[in-house]
Amino acid sequence: MHKLKSSFLIAIMMVAAVGQTATEMESPQINRIAAKLKCSCGCGLDMACQMPPGCPICKANKSKMVNMQKSGMSDQQILDQYVAENGKAILVIPPGLAGVLGPYVALSLGLGLVLLTIRRLMRPRMAAPNGPPIDPETLARIEKDTANID
Repeated sequence: MHKLKSSFLIAIMMVAAVGQTATEMESPQINRIAAKLKCSCGCGLDMACQMPPGCPICKANKSKMVNMQKSGMSDQQILDQYVAENGKAILVIPPGLAGVLGPYVALSLGLGLVLLTIRRLMRPRMAAPNGPPIDPETLARIEKDTANID
């Protein structure tokens, strides 16, 4: 009976320990570091991802980050350690000025092109002459003939 009680107590303590590290793994300090590292599971997100079931790779790395922080490593030291282990490809590179402004510039240019096309199509066109000019004598004779019809 004593072994059953101690096994039950150990199981409860393990659950409590996992629950405590789960909150530590989602802390702003860990997510700040994790947001600078790419996840290697193929999702294309950073390690601060909040996928519903939880990405096992992100969880393992966040657990590693918690242990590194507890050992006294700074954010930069943790990032340097990951770069040393995985290479520079693990770092998330934020978009520069062109990456942020690019879609807005493209949208503005497209809107300008549409407006110029609409303006060009709405402009009244001058009527082109339809054939050779009519001789004034012929025109006078036509007028005289049509006047007699009524």
